[in-house]
Amino acid sequence: MEIKNKIEAILLLGGDELQIKELSKFFGVPLDEILKILEELKEDRRDTGINIEIDGEFVNLVTNPIYGEIINDFFEQEAKPKKLSSAALETLSIIAYRQPVTKAEIEAIRGVNVDRIVQNMEEKKFVRVCGKKESIGRPNLYEITDKFLGYLGIRSIEELPNYQEIKGSSENGENENQ
Repeated sequence: MEIKNKIEAILLLGGDELQIKELSKFFGVPLDEILKILEELKEDRRDTGINIEIDGEFVNLVTNPIYGEIINDFFEQEAKPKKLSSAALETLSIIAYRQPVTKAEIEAIRGVNVDRIVQNMEEKKFVRVCGKKESIGRPNLYEITDKFLGYLGIRSIEELPNYQEIKGSSENGENENQ
């Protein structure tokens, strides 16, 4: 049996997040090879109902966010997914277009404190810490996750609208109205 299929079976029965280094140790395969296999598996599952989510040192199976509404309908959940506030969407947009970005950089753009918003988005797994900035205090750098892309109904950051084109068309629209 192919190692990719074995890993998929382990992920299915593993429940919550599994440490990637545990898979590496178990199979006796270098960590970078396991990461490559997980990325292949993630790509293989991209258009299915079950996706692979790699989050830092962990990996797990998740439902494809594109099917969230149908899952809620089937299970007749009363609590529908909450809409994000405009402040959260602004913050997530900044992170998406400027990633990796620090809280201070986000705050400089928004002009308000974003501690609570970023914390909430981390809890929802819409953003994650992807490193530390090499500057005074070594602040966290943030990036968006596949879960947030799924919330938007897109599969990759490349599918986001071109910021410069949107900015240019809104500036042109403003000038035409004057």
